[in-house]
Amino acid sequence: MSNYLKEFEFKSSPKSLTYLDGEPLKLTEKFDFFHNKNKLRKGLNQLQYLFKSYINNPLLASGIRDSYLSEEYTEKYLIVLFTTPEIVQNSNEILTIYSDIKFSQGNFVLVSTQDYILLLAEDMEGINLGVEILEEILNQVLEDYFNKKNFEDFIKIRQFRLSNF
Repeated sequence: MSNYLKEFEFKSSPKSLTYLDGEPLKLTEKFDFFHNKNKLRKGLNQLQYLFKSYINNPLLASGIRDSYLSEEYTEKYLIVLFTTPEIVQNSNEILTIYSDIKFSQGNFVLVSTQDYILLLAEDMEGINLGVEILEEILNQVLEDYFNKKNFEDFIKIRQFRLSNF
């Protein structure tokens, strides 16, 4: 039996949340937050410190290298990708999947797969709202993991797709 959080609770319900079947994201020590704009860096502090409060080590927040991300995506989107250095190398392929989304002011999409969590928006309002939701999810997942005290298992995050439009 899979031993991870199956549903999330939110202070304010998202407009669209779909839980997806498949293997959960399994966090390892290789996971970090990657972003495509320096102005996003400060907003990731709260996520880094959330991890520090549970595992006594803040995760890194690094820029996505230009060679991993086309200029088209860099100019169009604000991107936060929670994954490993190996997976972030496929940023263009990952973003191609979501490139047809039509955003408006303050909108974001948050997707978890077995390889990454992607937060995507076109403006800072959307990114900031998405970071708050991601913090709620990560806090619940980490709290659940540490309450179960099954430290031989990975910290797992169920696959989902969430948006506020």
